[in-house]
Amino acid sequence: MLPFNPRFSQLAFDPATQPLPKRFTFPYYYEPHPLANQAIEGLQRYLTDQSNALEDVLHMGRMFGVLVVKDQDGVVGYLSSVSGEKPTALEKFVPSILDSTNPELQYIQNKIDNLRCKLDKLNDDPDLHQLNLELMSIKSESSIALDSHQLRIKEAKKDRKLQRNEAEAEMSPEQLASFIKSLGEQSSQEKRQLKKLKHEWLKKIAFVEEQLRNQNATVNAQKDACRLELGKLTKLNLQQRTFLNQHGITQSLYHLFKDNTQLEPIVNSEHENAPKLLQYAFKHQMKPLALAEFWWGPAPEKEIRQHKNLYPVCQSKCYEILNHMLDGIETEPSPLTVNLAEGKELDIIYEDDVMVIVNKPEEFLSVPGKTILDSVYTRIKSRYPNATGPLIVHRLDMSTSGLIVLALTSEANRSIQKQFIERTVEKHYVALLEGEVEEESGVIKLPLAGDLCDRPRQLVCFEEGRKAETTWQVLNRIEGRTRVRLYPKTGRTHQLRVHCAHRLGLNCSIVGDDLYGYKQDRLHLHAEYLRLIHPVTKKVMVFTADANF
Repeated sequence: MLPFNPRFSQLAFDPATQPLPKRFTFPYYYEPHPLANQAIEGLQRYLTDQSNALEDVLHMGRMFGVLVVKDQDGVVGYLSSVSGEKPTALEKFVPSILDSTNPELQYIQNKIDNLRCKLDKLNDDPDLHQLNLELMSIKSESSIALDSHQLRIKEAKKDRKLQRNEAEAEMSPEQLASFIKSLGEQSSQEKRQLKKLKHEWLKKIAFVEEQLRNQNATVNAQKDACRLELGKLTKLNLQQRTFLNQHGITQSLYHLFKDNTQLEPIVNSEHENAPKLLQYAFKHQMKPLALAEFWWGPAPEKEIRQHKNLYPVCQSKCYEILNHMLDGIETEPSPLTVNLAEGKELDIIYEDDVMVIVNKPEEFLSVPGKTILDSVYTRIKSRYPNATGPLIVHRLDMSTSGLIVLALTSEANRSIQKQFIERTVEKHYVALLEGEVEEESGVIKLPLAGDLCDRPRQLVCFEEGRKAETTWQVLNRIEGRTRVRLYPKTGRTHQLRVHCAHRLGLNCSIVGDDLYGYKQDRLHLHAEYLRLIHPVTKKVMVFTADANF
């Protein structure tokens, strides 16, 4: 019998009534296995009981993970993990893959931090800054001085002309010739002075420019040396982050990404739950059976996270890592490659020679995806083989149902596209929200940006997000839910879903939202109203389609 392991929690398991999973969880989209649900309940009870001891973790909210495993004695249980570097001394959670207390790693990281700090300082070198200011100042002074001198020459020329006119009336020919000669000498002297002045200023400018070139060369040489050293240390740093699979083969982050010039590992990928759990299981000869992750605690400021809700593994951070770690382990088939539109018909609301209005079902792509070609575009292209132009004018999310307009000619496409760009097209959506919205109507203005570390999710980002505005109105409230009508002024990705779910928006996710709320049979969001100008007749066209929820 194996010695007691505080990180292994045994599950109440009866193989006669509850079979083990036949295949491992597809990590990026899953329904948790009953044993994984049992593990989640066990870990959530633990988090509730240990809330004081876990205060450093729970005050900010974290993603937690469970891995159902079978140990060497054949006992079924689960391992627990919390994302990030291990923030607590409690032995319930598996350790980080990387031991951040390792002196060698600390030394490497400190050198990397110091080099980055040095690069930042070099990018804002005070001597370069001062020389640039000095060069700007000298050029400005030069321009002022030369302009002033040329103005004096111009005035002197006018004065000499007056003197000559007076002299021609008063002087003898001999006196006039001598006087004109003296005037010419004055003009030549002024030109020589201007040439000398230009030369002096050019000399001053050239001197500062030479100093600037030398300082730039010095700074750039230091930058190149920093970048070279930083590259070596970063490679060494990535080589320290190694991941194990069931075959006992280890691969570092560096080797997992070194042959892909388009990708690079996202910082701290090794602190994600799935890699940590699998690493611990393989090190202790445990067989992984099922995986699940959930959020516990308050949501971050920018992201949308629901307390106790289940979430998939972050594909952006973990895809290459898990490809290695799960090598040889059969996983459930990816639901993301299943064509959910199969067997569904497109409801044609309106059609003529130049445009078509379609009522798109939920879970139906607007345009072909990476693995699924069936879409509104392909269906309409097949139905109207002589159509020209791109067909698609706008899109709906795959999970959103409702009205879409398609143009059958290039001219119609340009006309309708122009209306969308100028925001003269009117669109209304209806949505069913989890929870009761207190107010009756309002406007949400929350700028949105893509979450680069967790695509396709969107973030509320006031620093770099794009403007997004939605007007909303409550239609009714029933059984703890609210039905609302939504009027988007802009058309950002997932705008309505984020504006409903975010705490600074309506703080009520749309029913069935698997990204920002709780997954159900469907996303309860429907494009019910569309008003536009016909591209040929120029008549106002209004289309409606009731939601089926």
